[in-house]
Amino acid sequence: MQQAKNSNDAELMAEYLSGDEEALNMVISNNLSLVYSAVYFMIGNQGDAEDVTQETFLKLWKNAGKYKKEKSFRAWLLTIARNTARDFLRKRKNFVFSDFEKEDGSNLFVENLSDQEPLPDEIFWREENKKIMEEALTKLSFAEREVVVLRYTSNMTFEEIGEIVGRPLDTVKSQHRRALIQIKKSTKISL
Repeated sequence: MQQAKNSNDAELMAEYLSGDEEALNMVISNNLSLVYSAVYFMIGNQGDAEDVTQETFLKLWKNAGKYKKEKSFRAWLLTIARNTARDFLRKRKNFVFSDFEKEDGSNLFVENLSDQEPLPDEIFWREENKKIMEEALTKLSFAEREVVVLRYTSNMTFEEIGEIVGRPLDTVKSQHRRALIQIKKSTKISL
């Protein structure tokens, strides 16, 4: 199993399917933070996000044989996470997306953004604007919000996002652009 530590997730999945149980543990370990962050911002609640993350990895285990090596593993896994989160939200009619703050005052939204370039997402990093940005996100449609979340918390390309959400590339780019315009209007922040 030493060799698997240096392998990418697609190789680890192949090892798991060949009978190496530890390879699946490595895949989960490598991707736990990524999946949790994406799910948390779709769900908006820590406890529910933990449950959905666990369900995502259970589905990964059950459907491991369906993974196609020629596809991006990360996109495949985040598609499972997205679909699991959507199913959860459909079942739970009363979800509130604006609840980003934990009991201790920390905010996973601000803490887990991955892109630190001085682009529009830098606004998310500014402590003084975090509440404004959280409120702005709640005003976006789910489709726009998930594009923004996948783009800025998981550092996904528009192509990967399109694959995950099952929409054409131009639609994803349009939703991203509309979301940024709406954020700009609702926050009066120059993007």
